[in-house]
Amino acid sequence: MLTPLEYMAIMRLIESEKESEGARLAQSNTTPTPKRRRRKDRKLSAAFKEANKRLRTKSGKLRKGKTQGDVARLAHRIKKKM
Repeated sequence: MLTPLEYMAIMRLIESEKESEGARLAQSNTTPTPKRRRRKDRKLSAAFKEANKRLRTKSGKLRKGKTQGDVARLAHRIKKKM
């Protein structure tokens, strides 16, 4: 059976090991992981272009009272009609 002092000493040792191991892993993992390729939804892409055209001004700002969520909603509605 361990005394409380021995137990605390072992716990401190384990914690310091975890910290140094984490630092080693962070330094050694420098190679970037390849990203997954995704299929393009061409209809949705075209719908977003149309929705942005409708809800933005000539300068590219969103119209007053409109949000990016409104653009997305409109794009999905347009795609549904395609």
